[in-house]
Amino acid sequence: MTDESKLPIVLLLMLMTIVILLMVVIVGLFLRMNQLQQEVLAALQPLQAMHESDGRPRGLEVGEKAPDFRLLDTKGQIIALEDFTGQKVLLTFSSVRCPVCTERYPELRFFSEQHRSVQVVMISMGSLEENQQLVEEQGLSFPILMWEDAVAREYQVPGTPFFYVIDEEGVIVNADFANTLEQLEALVEGSAE
Repeated sequence: MTDESKLPIVLLLMLMTIVILLMVVIVGLFLRMNQLQQEVLAALQPLQAMHESDGRPRGLEVGEKAPDFRLLDTKGQIIALEDFTGQKVLLTFSSVRCPVCTERYPELRFFSEQHRSVQVVMISMGSLEENQQLVEEQGLSFPILMWEDAVAREYQVPGTPFFYVIDEEGVIVNADFANTLEQLEALVEGSAE
């Protein structure tokens, strides 16, 4: 065999090697994509468990004991849920970067002023400075606590603004999103049933 006759065989072998390598890479990518899909589905399972039959996320179940927390407020003091034992609490999960939340701040201030029998407590996602500015700009007199992801996970917060109504014994009596003052009042009043 001459060198010229070996050239097509070498090229064919190189081409077959490239095709085999490409097939190995494709199979590897397919397996990795399947693995990633399984990881994503596993990560989404807790969120799926939070949905009720209507498909809306609801957080912790009504009737559960509200998990205690100890969080820093905008004045540098540690505040715990147990500090409000014996009081009805409207626990709000909020974010300074959430446009819907910022629309709720005046309504929350009005609600807290009009419903003195309900202690409003807000856990707010934002820096200490942002939360202090929120208190000053909105004239909020109820406690604003610094967000901790561990607390939000424990409460299974599906988004912001999300509200829990907690009774005098620390039991969750209602939970949902509220996008108007009327919805907020209905959420609190609905917990009296």
